[in-house]
Amino acid sequence: MSVLKRVVAAVITLAAITAMTQTARADTAEAMCEVRQHGEVKRNASGPCTFSQRRGYVDIKLRNGDTYNLSPGNKASHFKDQKDRHVERTSAGGNSQTYKWENKKIIVTFNGDTTGQPRHQNHHSPGQVGDTPPNLRDLVGQKGGQAEDQLQERGYKLKNSSKSGGAIYTNWKEKSSGRCVTIRTKDGRYKSIVYSTDYDCRQ
Repeated sequence: MSVLKRVVAAVITLAAITAMTQTARADTAEAMCEVRQHGEVKRNASGPCTFSQRRGYVDIKLRNGDTYNLSPGNKASHFKDQKDRHVERTSAGGNSQTYKWENKKIIVTFNGDTTGQPRHQNHHSPGQVGDTPPNLRDLVGQKGGQAEDQLQERGYKLKNSSKSGGAIYTNWKEKSSGRCVTIRTKDGRYKSIVYSTDYDCRQ
């Protein structure tokens, strides 16, 4: 009888572990993460990432190996990370979510929707978030006013702009591909031009 009990217990334990594993897999998704600290995009951290969410807990693993474990806070869309720092989900909707710390934010854009269906991939505009578009490299370092005409001639449309840390950030959408590009302008010149998330061009 004791042997039978042990067998039954083992079967129940195995079933529970299998169920937990399946749940964990279902709540884990591959995504693209853009990490911005003091307004700057962290290229070694931005790019493909893993996003997990279970019962209000959120885990974000970046391409450089950094992992953020977020626990539910005292109200909706508020969290604490593993170092007890406050994190707020400032935007959530569509295929993007934004998690904001005091001095940085992580924009998570999912590669597929909640059913796991992949998004349309555009093959005419390669490059990951944080990379400089090949057709715009020659504009880095140019004066903003002159380069703006070049952007429009090359099929880019201004969507919005903001100021941070003494620099101006403008978001442009490439008409042919629909991809978003962020330009940082300081002292009147383009300091950087990088691919950003679709969310930036919707703000």
